[in-house]
Amino acid sequence: MLGMGRNSIHTMLCLEQREAIDITKLQQFLEENLHEPCIVVANAGTVNTVDFDDLQAIGELKKRYPFWLHIDAAFGGFAACSPKYRHFVEGMNYADSITIDAHKWLNVPYDAAMQFTRHQSLQATVFQNNAAYLGSSLENPDFCDLTPENSRRFRALPAWFSLHAYGKLGYQQLIEENVLLAQQLGQKIDDSPYFTLLAPVRLNIVCFAVNHEALTAEMNQQFLTTLNQQGQVYMTPTVYKGTPAIRAAFSNWRTSQADLAIIWEALTTAISSYFNESI
Repeated sequence: MLGMGRNSIHTMLCLEQREAIDITKLQQFLEENLHEPCIVVANAGTVNTVDFDDLQAIGELKKRYPFWLHIDAAFGGFAACSPKYRHFVEGMNYADSITIDAHKWLNVPYDAAMQFTRHQSLQATVFQNNAAYLGSSLENPDFCDLTPENSRRFRALPAWFSLHAYGKLGYQQLIEENVLLAQQLGQKIDDSPYFTLLAPVRLNIVCFAVNHEALTAEMNQQFLTTLNQQGQVYMTPTVYKGTPAIRAAFSNWRTSQADLAIIWEALTTAISSYFNESI
């Protein structure tokens, strides 16, 4: 949409055994491209392991280098709702723009996303629809003048209802309960001889793999098919550091300790069936 072209995208190296950017490498890149326009896209919760970039350190770099900082906080941004996990998003205040998906932890219908910007007038200049019948103005733009879409349904309404119903404390409770369940599942996996926990459980996602010396993507999918077809739980495939892996994501407000027992029973049943078939 920006018209910058794929060749303008530069991937920064991550820290060892992390999905977080190496700040030293980022600073080196910024120094070498000091006079080029630059957008740094930082993660506040990666999809695989909910890893967080050091937003505070990246924000400090903004004092020395003139880049736009966009933070993808699709679901990790909700760590801000909990005093226990708020430290993950320290430095998010440095952002020029932030995106968060309400359809994840706000439990509202799909495609309800939120966007925050420090530069509303610039955003309106870019996206405003110029037509006499619309009657929009840069001084007081409509919300449709701040996004690429002019015609869309009222996505904000279910998010507003959810926030109005549960409030700040309600979402703190939801997040902390989901994280606790994810941590407990992560501990069970770490203690099991049949699975390998691939990354620490930071928030609500458990990233793990079947403990098999010659695991392939096909074998991983075979296990997932066995697991999901039981009808008790649904998990998704991924790849972490070259290893075929599985994601267990906790985000529903109704998920409880009873569900954790169901999840673990489904995993143990599936792994028993998987190894018997493998043999």
